[in-house]
Amino acid sequence: MKLIFNDASELEIQSADLQADGELLIKTIAITEDELKKKFNDASATKRMTVTERGETLGTYENYTNQDAIVKYTAGILGVVMYKVGQTTTEQIEALKEENQRLAAENKELSATVDTILTDILPALENVE
Repeated sequence: MKLIFNDASELEIQSADLQADGELLIKTIAITEDELKKKFNDASATKRMTVTERGETLGTYENYTNQDAIVKYTAGILGVVMYKVGQTTTEQIEALKEENQRLAAENKELSATVDTILTDILPALENVE
């Protein structure tokens, strides 16, 4: 299995899989840890990566330019965890926190409006003859 980078360089890999949290996990034994870090820190090279096997394209991954971690497995296998910019788990959690705060403020405003309607406007309308 081969990973072809945007700069046309290639790397023999064992696998390339998208994980549930959006990360791209690539495993290889064909490169040292330092070379792996250098290669996957090159945003130009990782802008587009294509996985091929026996001439067949298995997948194309675009904009996975944010290297998050290097993982060491047994038998000399190294994994690199890549994310799209702005989509790491931490960044997603921060975005959700901000959205939650915005929605909480909006909910507070809506609750105040409903309270005003229930306590001021409806009783006033009941007294109108």
